[in-house]
Amino acid sequence: MFKMKKINSIKTLFFLLLLLFSQSVSSYSGGGGDDDIYTQINRNMDVYGKLYKEIMLDYVDEIDGDKFMKAGIDGMLATLDPYTNFLDESRKDEIDLITTGKYGGVGITVGMKDSAIIITDILDGYSAQKEGIRRGDKIIEIDGNNLVGKRVTEVRQYTRGAPGTSLVMKVLRGDKELVFTLTREEVQLKNVSYKGTLEEGIGYIKLDRFSRYAENEIVDAITEIKSKGELKGLILDLRGNPGGLLDAAIGILNKFTNKGDLLLTTKGRKLDSERKYFAAENPIVPGNIPLVLLIDENSASASEIVAGAIQDLDRGVLVGTKSFGKGLVQVFQPLSYGNQLKITNQKYFTPSGRWIQAKNYFKENKYGVFKPNPYFNQKEFKTLNGRLVYAEGGITPDKVVDAIKDNELLEALNYEDMYYRFAVKFTAENPSAANFVMNDDVLNQFYDFISQSDFNYTTSAEYELADLKKNAEDKMYSEKVKSYIGLLEGELKSEKFKDFESSKPVIRQNLEKEILKKYNVPEKVIIDAVSKDDLQLQEALTIIKDRGLYNSMLQPK
Repeated sequence: MFKMKKINSIKTLFFLLLLLFSQSVSSYSGGGGDDDIYTQINRNMDVYGKLYKEIMLDYVDEIDGDKFMKAGIDGMLATLDPYTNFLDESRKDEIDLITTGKYGGVGITVGMKDSAIIITDILDGYSAQKEGIRRGDKIIEIDGNNLVGKRVTEVRQYTRGAPGTSLVMKVLRGDKELVFTLTREEVQLKNVSYKGTLEEGIGYIKLDRFSRYAENEIVDAITEIKSKGELKGLILDLRGNPGGLLDAAIGILNKFTNKGDLLLTTKGRKLDSERKYFAAENPIVPGNIPLVLLIDENSASASEIVAGAIQDLDRGVLVGTKSFGKGLVQVFQPLSYGNQLKITNQKYFTPSGRWIQAKNYFKENKYGVFKPNPYFNQKEFKTLNGRLVYAEGGITPDKVVDAIKDNELLEALNYEDMYYRFAVKFTAENPSAANFVMNDDVLNQFYDFISQSDFNYTTSAEYELADLKKNAEDKMYSEKVKSYIGLLEGELKSEKFKDFESSKPVIRQNLEKEILKKYNVPEKVIIDAVSKDDLQLQEALTIIKDRGLYNSMLQPK
């Protein structure tokens, strides 16, 4: 058994190295030809193979061959860009999620908080919700496997699996341990989470990801909106959309741009690798219908492909904050034994020629594995109408509207599921949705609720001050120093209270949404209700309703 595992590891390492080095044939002048590359491959494969064999056979302690090989691969890929990753067979569900938008699971999203695995979101209609799992529950065990100290990626291999199989999850809720038996189902994540009209004739579509079916869902959404009356304008919300498939982005752009428009250019390392993508069909939302895109710092990859093309072609107005800045394209390459390599093989450029990559992995690389390569120094570009746009790491909207950033209070309210817990209490005491109005009285009830509950949150500044206070005690600092620390504690409490005031619009929005969901009102009612506190969405509506303003924003200053 051990021998077979060792052979499999060596073969996997061989195939991975062969793939990595064979795709590294130099295309630069003075970089040598194919013979030089294959000489390097043969020499380095020989060194790797012998090193691996010697460690496995002669190292003083017994080594887990698979984990040792994986650590070597991870270390090697860490010298490249952040998006080139090795995916072993256990992470197949991640590939399925990216490509198809579905996987086998129980309907939860997990994250880290204070080194614990926390349930951060629960999908409607799946086992976790049906059995009573809550946001904020800390996962302790799954099927007897202790998850304390595990990473988020390690937890997924326990929660995901074949539909129809079950798992036993132990969680910590407050100071109580609870046990749930959950059944995995095929979880289908929607690309379009909302479609409808905000005001008469103005459509709104929230696109959350770009999986294989995103284009079809966009077409269905536009068709449904059009069926309700004349389409006078459309808002496409890409905030928080991390991207997905390039082909899905190109397909969606076809629905808004003129046939024949250049949408994107991709370039690999070889001179003949350049590919240009053009709109291949007539749009279903033609150019005479105003279009506004909402983006933020979490709009990345395929979201930026769409936003960059819409901006460069002067097809619509961008509102929000600067996007993430990912100008690289990855493909999945199958390796042996069910493993895959997600490898960056191209850079992409918007129609005006912008490369919007923010993290300069090429310059930051401390190992020097990259050979000299011309760097992209051009910063200013022009749209179709002659407007100046910039390659400055991400895409800057035509109208920048800042939103309230997540802070430690807002994160804690989400993690501890306080909105949901209050909504349960509030709707039980006020069973009629018809009488519900979100006002300051409801907000004050919420503040009273969290004040009287077990809710508590500690800011990073408080953690640092606690460390300082301990050091002051351990090193017997003067009473004067200790008095200053006491003054700082008082100031921090005052600043902490200010978090509630500054975050009030977001708290109000989240609270109203959760209460309306508990009342089971139609989704349009929820969107209409919470949109009034969404400053970026309100700005988009203002622009799209004022045709003169809209047109002026698409002309050179």
